[in-house]
Amino acid sequence: MNNKSIIITNAIMGIAIAILFILHFSNESPKSSANVEQNTNSVLSVDEKEPENINDFKIAFVNSDTLAKYYDFSKKLKADLLKKQSKAESQIKKKYANYQKLVSEYQQAAEIMGQNEAAQKVQTINMLEQEIMQLEQTLSQNYASQELEASNKYVNETADYLQIIGANLGYDYILSYRVGGPMLFANPSLDITQDIIGYLNEEYNKNND
Repeated sequence: MNNKSIIITNAIMGIAIAILFILHFSNESPKSSANVEQNTNSVLSVDEKEPENINDFKIAFVNSDTLAKYYDFSKKLKADLLKKQSKAESQIKKKYANYQKLVSEYQQAAEIMGQNEAAQKVQTINMLEQEIMQLEQTLSQNYASQELEASNKYVNETADYLQIIGANLGYDYILSYRVGGPMLFANPSLDITQDIIGYLNEEYNKNND
């Protein structure tokens, strides 16, 4: 076979391969397009679902200020904190009374005291003054820590009780309302504060008898 025949044969084979290549992919294109369209429709069907009707939700609110005032657990925590605060103030008052007594004695006898005795009195007064300041700081820090602990305990235990109560009453959401809070308006017909106080007290007293 001469060179001219080889060239013609190769050209024919090349055209045949190109035709097969085009036919192969042109047959698959409709399938790919159909898949894309199907996937797009699937996404749209998910995105275009109708939102749930808000009227299907059972919602109420509780006035948190009123709850804190009449809830037995809250009243107990406040009473405990007041006792601790009163005890701390009593300790400081006792120390301060001793301090005032020393200062008064020093002022009255300063003129007849010897230099060494006067210096010792002043040193004692200064040490007691520093002791009072340190005690005030320590008691203040302790009280702040106890107050935070009580607050966390109140929030956590109340939330646990409300999970039970809310589920039993069939509510989807129970919101917290207070004057000056983030919720600017609450429909009074949705106020269940008194009911919740009753349920909370019942649950708390049942678990703390």
